[in-house]
Amino acid sequence: MTLRPRPDHRPLPQQPGRAARRRGHHRGLRRRRVSRMAAALSAALGMATAAGLIVVLRSVEGPSRPMANVDHGSSLLQEVPIPATGRPVTVTTAEGHRYTVAAVRGAVDPAPLPGVQVPPPGKGYAFIDYVLTNPQHHPILLDFPPYVFLRRSVVPPDFASRCVKRIGAPPELCDPPGRSQVIARLRGSADLIRQDADTYLAPGASYLVRAMADPPVPDSADHRDMGLFIWEVRFTGDRRSRHAPFPGEDSRTG
Repeated sequence: MTLRPRPDHRPLPQQPGRAARRRGHHRGLRRRRVSRMAAALSAALGMATAAGLIVVLRSVEGPSRPMANVDHGSSLLQEVPIPATGRPVTVTTAEGHRYTVAAVRGAVDPAPLPGVQVPPPGKGYAFIDYVLTNPQHHPILLDFPPYVFLRRSVVPPDFASRCVKRIGAPPELCDPPGRSQVIARLRGSADLIRQDADTYLAPGASYLVRAMADPPVPDSADHRDMGLFIWEVRFTGDRRSRHAPFPGEDSRTG
């Protein structure tokens, strides 16, 4: 399982210095490495059965080294049936990686993810389960495009300044700190692919992700007090929020 905290919302510097240029150089190297690895993984995956597949890349220093170890044994992620979802939303990064997001359900629970603090009495944490799909024929880096937005009226005062209004979202909703974790893979999908410190979505595979908002909210809150939105510029291109609605729900915009 992969747990990733939300990034903070610090503005980027106006003029990149030497460190920023060096980071840009490393990002370029990483994108080229991901592209080369995606081609190698696609070839390896083409020779294996998709069900229960786990692929762990090894470093390649010469033609005699294996490119991938294919294990048909037990999966690291539990396999679950394909759930009902709302209308899917597909976004594309500048590198051409496509992600499809479809909301499943929203609720409040005292411990929706492992490791969270026990909430105060009468409180819990808002979470949304959604399906994350790689619609392409090659692996792509695991990322979590959407976040849980909350109705301002359920956000506690000590989180109010950290719950940010986003363009394109309804004015009564805001974007609080949060975290996301892959909790299962959908039936018929291969497992996640791990190489060094990176994790990738297998080609054509779908996973169940749980996104959680950090502010404790009243345990009487429900899915009507939250929404699943994609706003980061690397997914939208314009920072205008895209809503992934729940089943039977219409898209909400600001």
